[in-house]
Amino acid sequence: MGMKRIRNTAVLLLLVMLSVIFVPGRAEAAEASSGVYVYDDAELFSAGERQRLAEHLKKCGQKAGVGIYVLTSDDSDSGATDRYLEDFYDAGYESGEIEKDAVLMHIDMQERYVNIQAYGKAQEKITDSTGDRIIDACFDDLRQGNYYGASVTFADKTDYYMNYVPVYLRAWVHLVAALAVGGISVGVMVGGSGGRMTANAGTYMDGARSGIRARRDEYIRTSVTKRKKPKVESSKGSGGGHVSSGGHSHSSSGRHF
Repeated sequence: MGMKRIRNTAVLLLLVMLSVIFVPGRAEAAEASSGVYVYDDAELFSAGERQRLAEHLKKCGQKAGVGIYVLTSDDSDSGATDRYLEDFYDAGYESGEIEKDAVLMHIDMQERYVNIQAYGKAQEKITDSTGDRIIDACFDDLRQGNYYGASVTFADKTDYYMNYVPVYLRAWVHLVAALAVGGISVGVMVGGSGGRMTANAGTYMDGARSGIRARRDEYIRTSVTKRKKPKVESSKGSGGGHVSSGGHSHSSSGRHF
């Protein structure tokens, strides 16, 4: 009887150990490697597409001044969260395998979820709302299964927004504005330099007597109206608000497709 109890206990312990070993957990993020821009764990791209996409990501990244990366997975078990990309960036940043200033896109086939994050100086341009606009541009391709096209669009839009300069900051607008202001200023100075002449020779001389009629002009008064200048509140957009477990601030946008 004692042996049977020992045997049953041993079998129970074995089953518990096996259940612990084979219980699925959240898959680890892909391991970053220096010079690699595409991490296609879900095998969404052909070999040729991976090569062409990697070259395109590198080219757009050089123009944008940041690293641009695409990751795919089909077993992330992340529950459609930002965690997968955050873990990838944290590990890659610590090992020095990816760039500090980076924009990343994760295509999660398990959740059918796309997530875009920007780190370092990139989050100043690729804010949450800008990330949403990039997803808008990629969305139809994602829904239709054109993951290569969506990834190319992601790279192109990242390059565009990283180099985007609002029209009011462009040099030629500054030049035109400076010329206009300069011309108006010169015109005002020329027109008002002497003012209207109210005194003439007759003001000081009596024509009949050829004597001085008045010795001076007396300045009477000046009327000044003061107006309080309204205070203009300055605002500056921020792409942060999200922090990885490694303590790295970033912007983030995500959506199911």
